[in-house]
Amino acid sequence: MRKAWLFLVIFLLAAAFEAGSMFSAGEDTSEMVRVYRNLIRVEVNGNPVTMDNFLYNNRTYVPMREVAELLGKDVRWNAYTNTAGINDLIYERDALAALLPSEIGHTWIYNGFAEYGHTVTLDRIEDASNRRTYVISGEVSDSLDGEGNLGRGVSLNYILQGNALIQEKTAPMMLDSKFDRLTLIETPLVAGTTWTETLMDQSGLTAKIDAIIQKVEIVDGKKQFTVRHQEVGSPYYEVRVIREGAGLLSFEKLLQLSDSSFTVSYSLYMGGKLTQVPMTLYFATPQADGVLPEIRTMLVSDGAVARAAVIGLIWGPQSENLRATIPEGTRLLAISIANGICTVDFSKEFVDNHPGGSAGEIMTLTSILKTLQEFPSIEKVQILVEGQKGATLGNILLDKPLE
Repeated sequence: MRKAWLFLVIFLLAAAFEAGSMFSAGEDTSEMVRVYRNLIRVEVNGNPVTMDNFLYNNRTYVPMREVAELLGKDVRWNAYTNTAGINDLIYERDALAALLPSEIGHTWIYNGFAEYGHTVTLDRIEDASNRRTYVISGEVSDSLDGEGNLGRGVSLNYILQGNALIQEKTAPMMLDSKFDRLTLIETPLVAGTTWTETLMDQSGLTAKIDAIIQKVEIVDGKKQFTVRHQEVGSPYYEVRVIREGAGLLSFEKLLQLSDSSFTVSYSLYMGGKLTQVPMTLYFATPQADGVLPEIRTMLVSDGAVARAAVIGLIWGPQSENLRATIPEGTRLLAISIANGICTVDFSKEFVDNHPGGSAGEIMTLTSILKTLQEFPSIEKVQILVEGQKGATLGNILLDKPLE
């Protein structure tokens, strides 16, 4: 006679789906029932099902994920909508390729924690029938002035395979994942999509990782995805922001040392087809009685000279005889040109941190106008603060384009 076992229905369902709970937080839908551990052997196409199966009301219940995968199906789970799906395995090349730039020579420059930085370039794209590989190389900036013992080279492969974008890396000094191979993101590219994988870290230890697309938003007309990887049974995590056409925008992780743990991160400073362009920037005189030109060579991404010029103004002058005109802490949020008007969107520090005074306010605006009007496509400049018109810089209302 078979021995009876008492289980919760929730246990059966959780066994079928390892990634995430099948039920909404706080919702108790459990029910105590009597099931029997089945003694039959279940095979799928001659392959044994390794997990237990159970008998309830004369029906055999088998682990959904394992059986579906043995049938060559793709099992997916959305933690936000509590939806499980069994689909045919499809190579999602187009959806995944949209996340990455397609132009050979595309360069990413990142900087971050403790003067960290690295620069990498897309060298080539290799296509096969069911796989695409983006081959990327570069190096970590030498913040230790040559004193480091590890090589600064970076070798990355972004691999599109099945429904996943996978990262493989060889980079001893790169501030990135402690896993040299992991799935960055999976389709469907919607909030709540989850997946689980078992990985080996750089010390040879294995870890189970639960991953989820936490958020999907539209930024500058492009979809942007926030993805979190969490090590099961550990505080270790990784968070990435990935944007269509641009790839990785930022990376954050918990750095675990023998005596402490803290968050480290880096973000994209500039990306695209980079060239060096000479341009004229205008800064204040020491006497605050006007602005003077300074010729600089700026690194320009995809021909965006106006963006590079404003970034140069934010950095300030190289000459000791000139003074910065943009308030400290100001960030460039966005910039665009249409119908002769260049719209520049600054962070709130542009007005909050300005020292004030009519002469200083006029010099700030004059330096921006004269710098941008060096470019033939720009006739006027509309200044926004945090995306809004009508901010005031001291006594000056920024509600209309400036000439």
